[in-house]
Amino acid sequence: MAEAFNALGYHAFILRYSVGKHHTWPNPLEDFDGAMDYLTNHAAEYKIDPAHILAAGFSAGGHVVTAAASAAKHKPFAVIVCYGLVSRETLAYCAPDAPDSSELVNLDTCPMFLASSRTDWIVSIENTTKLMDALQKNYIDYEAHIYGYALHGFSVGAGSGAVGPLFCSRVGNWVKDSMEWADELISGRYRSVRECAAYNDAYGSVLSTRNSCKLINSIPGALKVLKFKFPVQYLLYQGAQKKIGTFMDTVTLRNLFDLCKISEKTIAKMDEALSVFTIERCEKYFSPSQPPS
Repeated sequence: MAEAFNALGYHAFILRYSVGKHHTWPNPLEDFDGAMDYLTNHAAEYKIDPAHILAAGFSAGGHVVTAAASAAKHKPFAVIVCYGLVSRETLAYCAPDAPDSSELVNLDTCPMFLASSRTDWIVSIENTTKLMDALQKNYIDYEAHIYGYALHGFSVGAGSGAVGPLFCSRVGNWVKDSMEWADELISGRYRSVRECAAYNDAYGSVLSTRNSCKLINSIPGALKVLKFKFPVQYLLYQGAQKKIGTFMDTVTLRNLFDLCKISEKTIAKMDEALSVFTIERCEKYFSPSQPPS
């Protein structure tokens, strides 16, 4: 595993965390924090970027890194999880005192790349889908690759012996895919789910083109600003609303303007103009006890 990352140009370090008689939680998480602390303090020596440390976990190690993504003192920049243990039901067989890591997910959880197999009978696919549900509800960026079939522990694919009729031929693709995903995150090219209307309506403080058209319509003066300062874009919005009606309620202005190839410079000016309007927190449209889905 580490050699596969090395081959792609990444430094790789192996964490020997507490197992066996020392597995009691939170020992593994404390081991993780200790490793992150060590790497941060020795970043210059190892020539690594301490702001962009990724943690990868496989099977039981997947539980360690998914828990660390939400609960570690020193969270990684992002995590990569392959056929990882997550759910309380699966943990009951090997680490009954460990928390269900899907239940730890919160708004500050770091991004995740997930790879698993639909036919894994050791760590069932529900571990991955349960985690995906939690990430979705908290607007955490993730990418998931669920292969149609493969035994547990497919590792890097053919290079580790995961071949034959029980393994999908593509199971090793996650290595390159995960590194390309990480590069998009680090470079800033990644388009975050937090650009969506539901997140910005619920958690934003001032109005922007990332809010829903429904919310923008509800704030007195917002459309007037668009109409007089950005007449062309305002007419585009009016035309779209007439064409598709209430569907526009859930769409952001940015969605529409990206589709129409409006320049980022113009959109930034619109954001600045709209920022004078504060957002009444989500009570108006959503239950305050539950973020929108």
